[in-house]
Amino acid sequence: MSLRTPQYLPWRYMIPRDFVLSTVLAFGERVVERMFLPGLHRSTNRIVDPARVDDLSALVGDAVGLMILIWMFFLGLYTISIFTNRPIKPYATTIVGAGLMIIVLVGSTAEWFAMPTPPPK
Repeated sequence: MSLRTPQYLPWRYMIPRDFVLSTVLAFGERVVERMFLPGLHRSTNRIVDPARVDDLSALVGDAVGLMILIWMFFLGLYTISIFTNRPIKPYATTIVGAGLMIIVLVGSTAEWFAMPTPPPK
């Protein structure tokens, strides 16, 4: 028995791990956005239903949308792995998912800085 960590994980460990990873990344990005970019989720181009703009269901809906985006890239990596007969390294999906969430957060930050400032009272 080797004490070294395996270079590749089996599929039965990889897919549940990636599901948990994408859930944490998506919800984490939306919570960070609401904490550090106040008022961005209330901007006119992001509001779908004004009655539930601060509701938890709006946060969950945004996070599920990000999870779908992450899984599109993860499934692309899995497809490449299957067709090339080369396994995915354990941190490949982590790096891709984290990179996507950094890009989304940078875009949200740019959108927040471009918002008009409210007039002084």
